Amino acid sequence: MKHFMKRLTGFSLGPIIGALISLIQIRILTQLLVADQYGVSGLYRNLILNIPNFLYIGLDQAFSREFHQASSKKHLFQQAIIIPIGMGLFLSLIMLIFNLPIATWLFGDTSAGYIVIWSALLLISMIIERFVLISIRMQEKAKEYSGFTILLKSLIFVTSLAMIAIGVRDYRVVVFGMIFGQLIGDGLLFYRYRNLLHWKDFNLDRVLVRKLLAFGFPLMVAMSINSVLNTIDSLMLRSFSTKDELGYYAAGIAIVNMIGILKTAFATFWVPTAYRWHDEGKEMKHYKFISDAVLFILTAIFFGILVFRPIIMMILGENYHPVQYILGLLCFPHIMYTLSETTTLGIVFSRKTYFNTLVSLLALVPSFILNLWLTPRWGAIGAATASCGAYIMFYLARTYFSSRTGFYFSQSKHLLSIGLMLTAAYINTNDTSYRLLITLSLAVMCLLVQIPTIKDAYQIWLHPEEWDFN
Repeated sequence: MKHFMKRLTGFSLGPIIGALISLIQIRILTQLLVADQYGVSGLYRNLILNIPNFLYIGLDQAFSREFHQASSKKHLFQQAIIIPIGMGLFLSLIMLIFNLPIATWLFGDTSAGYIVIWSALLLISMIIERFVLISIRMQEKAKEYSGFTILLKSLIFVTSLAMIAIGVRDYRVVVFGMIFGQLIGDGLLFYRYRNLLHWKDFNLDRVLVRKLLAFGFPLMVAMSINSVLNTIDSLMLRSFSTKDELGYYAAGIAIVNMIGILKTAFATFWVPTAYRWHDEGKEMKHYKFISDAVLFILTAIFFGILVFRPIIMMILGENYHPVQYILGLLCFPHIMYTLSETTTLGIVFSRKTYFNTLVSLLALVPSFILNLWLTPRWGAIGAATASCGAYIMFYLARTYFSSRTGFYFSQSKHLLSIGLMLTAAYINTNDTSYRLLITLSLAVMCLLVQIPTIKDAYQIWLHPEEWDFN
C-alpha cells in the first residue's frame, strides 16, 4: 500500500501544484476581465482542449493498451501517432483557410484571424504532446510527469502576466497565455524526448496500425462524442443565452477544475496501474477498495466546496456572484468521470471498446435534450443541470456495460452517495433558508453510508499482508 500511495502522490504532485497556480491565475483574471470576455476565453479554451479528441482516432488509448506488450516503444509510438498528425495537419489547413470566419464566430472580432492561425500550430503541438505524455505515464515516471505539468502551468501563468503587463485587458490575456505558454512548454518536452520524434528509420507497419485501429476506432467514436458532451454546454450558452451567463459558467468550471485536477492525476496513475494489475491477476477486492476510497475522497471534496462556498467566491469577486449557485452541479462531471474510471475497467480489459460508443451516446442524449430545454430559460444553471444529468448517465452506463463483461462489484454506496450529493447540489442553487445546515446534514448522511470504507481501510492497516496494492 505504501508503494501504491507513493506512486499516486508522485503523479498527483504536479496537478495539485498546477491547480494552486491556476487558482492564483483565476483570481487575477476575474478581477481584470468582465464576465463576457472571460466567457469568450473559456469557450476558446474548451474547444481547443476538446478538438484533439476527434483527431486521435482512439489511437492514444490503443497506444496505452499495447505499451507493455511492445518490444520497441519508439516503433509503437510512431505507428500510433502518424495518423493523428495527418488528421491534425488537415484540420490546421482548414483553420488557416477560414481563419477570419472562425475568428468572427468565436471571438466576435474580425481582426482576430491571426489567433486562429496560431491555434492551428497549437493543435499539432498538443497532438504530439499527448502521445509523449502517455509514454511517460505508461513508464510510471511520476516525478517527470508531474514536473512537466508544473512547468506547463507556470509558463501559461507567466505568459498571461506578460500580456497583462503590456496592457492587454480582454479575452486575449487567456488565449495568448494558453497558446504561447503551451508552445514553449511543448518545445521543451519535445526536445527532452526528441528520440521518439526521430523519423529517419520510420517504416509504416500496416499490421500494427490495423491492430491499433481495431482497438482505438470504437474509442474514437466514443471520445468524439465525449468531446461534444464537454463542449455542448458552452456552445448552447453561446447560442441561446448571454455572454455574461457564458462567463459565469466558464468561471464556475475554472473553480471546480480543482476536482478535475484530481481526476487527471488519478486517471494518469490509475490506467497503467489497472492494466498491470489485470496482467498480474489481482483480486476484485483491490479494485473495489480503490473505487470506494475514491468515492470517499470525492464526496469530501464536494461537500467541502459547498460548505466553504462563501470563501471560494472570494477568489472570483463580486462581479461573478451568480457562480456560487452552479458550483455543486458543475462538480458532477468530474466526480462521475473519476468514479467511472474505477468501474469501467471491464470494457478495456475485454477489449470490447464498442461499449464506449454506447456509453457516450447514452450520455449525449440527456445532455442535448436538457440543454435545449433548460439553457434558454435558466442560463448557466440550466447548462450546469444538463451537464450534471449527462455525466450521471455516463457513470451508470459505463458501470453497466463493464458489468456485462464480468467486471462488477456492489455500487450501493456509490448510488446512495450520488443521490445525496445531487440533493445537496440542488439545495445550493439558491439561498434557501438553513442551506448550510441541510448541506451539513447530507454530508453526515454520506459519511454514514461510507463507514464500511473506513472499516476496510482500518483492516488493511491492521493486516497489510492480506492485500497487495503494488
